[in-house]
Amino acid sequence: MKKARRIPTLLFACSLALAASLTLEGQETAANRIPDEDFYLMPAFGEGTVYLRGQGPAQGRINICAVDQSLRFIDDDGTELSAEDADAIIRVQIDTVWFLRSGGAFYRMYPVSGEIGIALRRDTRIVRDARKGAYGMSDRTSSIRQYSTLYTDGAAQQLNRNQAASYAVSETICLYCRDAVFKLSKANLKKNFPDHKDDIDAWFRSGKALPTSVDAARTLISSWLR
Repeated sequence: MKKARRIPTLLFACSLALAASLTLEGQETAANRIPDEDFYLMPAFGEGTVYLRGQGPAQGRINICAVDQSLRFIDDDGTELSAEDADAIIRVQIDTVWFLRSGGAFYRMYPVSGEIGIALRRDTRIVRDARKGAYGMSDRTSSIRQYSTLYTDGAAQQLNRNQAASYAVSETICLYCRDAVFKLSKANLKKNFPDHKDDIDAWFRSGKALPTSVDAARTLISSWLR
């Protein structure tokens, strides 16, 4: 497996580039140890566009790593690179899927209107101690799936060779408005739907809980956009 290597800041032309002034770092990918569907947010690298703060958009073959929430890019030599200074990223489009970057993470966007929709965050993390309770408590808008896998080379995660390791995949449903992401809560629903505060109060008084799926969340907020 190739070792990670650091590459100085590169200036790419938009026609061949991913990202004008992103610092890129070679990655020792763990995709051979964690299935692609859990290691990345998209099932495969695809043609995409990165929208940067204060710069023009850039294009390339890209994906997003769910382990460290980094933007990944395949260069002309087939090397996988990581955008180190990703704070300049506002949004990313991969094929037809949009992601919004907020608080150091990428959220998949599920629009309900032109400005408002559901934002889904997915994280994959290595768990060195998988004892009961190691994950802590999660709220009703989060779900966790736990897996075990055998690492054939654990150097990247500071694990011993052939050591059995676990990883957990968590998904958190949020609300977005324009470029801001909000935790899905009663207070934030009222903040984003001020004309429906009574409806929101009635929803919770009826004993209903916050939605636990993207479809249910979209259905709920769409009723307040009519």
